[in-house]
Amino acid sequence: LSAGFDQSRRRIILTMDGDLQDDPEEIPRFLEALEEKDLDLVSGWKHQRRDPASKRLPSLLFNWVTRRIAGVDLHDFNCGFKAYRREVLEQVPIYGELHRYIPVLASRRGFAVGELAVRHHPRKRGVWKSGWDRCYKGLLDLMTVLFITKYTRRPLHLFGAMGLIGLGVGF
Repeated sequence: LSAGFDQSRRRIILTMDGDLQDDPEEIPRFLEALEEKDLDLVSGWKHQRRDPASKRLPSLLFNWVTRRIAGVDLHDFNCGFKAYRREVLEQVPIYGELHRYIPVLASRRGFAVGELAVRHHPRKRGVWKSGWDRCYKGLLDLMTVLFITKYTRRPLHLFGAMGLIGLGVGF
């Protein structure tokens, strides 16, 4: 994604997964949402997800935890179908696995973030790369995002809270 963002020259950039589950016919709706709702980033939401429960449940848990901790009211942080204004991508640093947190990072920098329910098709190509392991790594990435956005100036508030929680569980 970083390489694609660096090479793009347009004022609006759209991303979507290459597994044919996202419907390109939705693109005009993303552009309309950016303009009509005055948003800087529109994230897709696979409202009626066409995946088995073994794939939906980890995603539901991950999205619920992320929504609660990050304070950004999106249903589907993992959806790769997004539309961005160039300004967002110029100001939000993307590296490693933090791409799923672009809406959180953008929101923290004052950009208007919204979502759009999109059609989701059953997988025709590729393999699903998510699971409980990815949820775990995603939560560690979420802690990284929180650290760089909310706790940079007071890191002991984050680590102290985690230590107190650990102490309470251990006790």
